[in-house]
Amino acid sequence: MDNQQDQPQQQYGQPPQGQPQWGQQQPYYVPPQQYPQQQQWGIQQPYQQIGIQKDWLTTLMLCIFLGVFGVHRFYTGHIVIGLIQLFTFGGCGIWWLIDLIMIATGSYTDSNGLPLLKNV
Repeated sequence: MDNQQDQPQQQYGQPPQGQPQWGQQQPYYVPPQQYPQQQQWGIQQPYQQIGIQKDWLTTLMLCIFLGVFGVHRFYTGHIVIGLIQLFTFGGCGIWWLIDLIMIATGSYTDSNGLPLLKNV
C-alpha cells in the first residue's frame, strides 16, 4: 500500500518519464514533412478552381421553356432551389419570372458564384 502512495500519480496522456522541460523536445520527435499538395486520382476539383462557366444562352432557353420546373437551376448547379421550384411550379410563376429577368440582365450566377458566359 505504501508503494502507491510514495510515487506520484501519472497524469492521463503524459509519457511515463513526464513532460519535457522548457526548450527540450519530446523524445523521438520527428518534424512534420512539408510536401507540396498533390492532386489525387479520381478526385474532381470544383468548377470554380477549373474555371468552367455555364453558357448564358443555354440557361436563358432552359428558363424560357422549362423554367417553371426549375431546369435552369439544375443546369447551373442550384440543385436545392431547383427542387423547390420543381415542386412549386417556379413559385407559382413569380420565381420563374424573377429568374428570367436576372438571366436576361446578366445578374444571374451559377452555384460557384461565377457569372454566366456570353458567347457573342
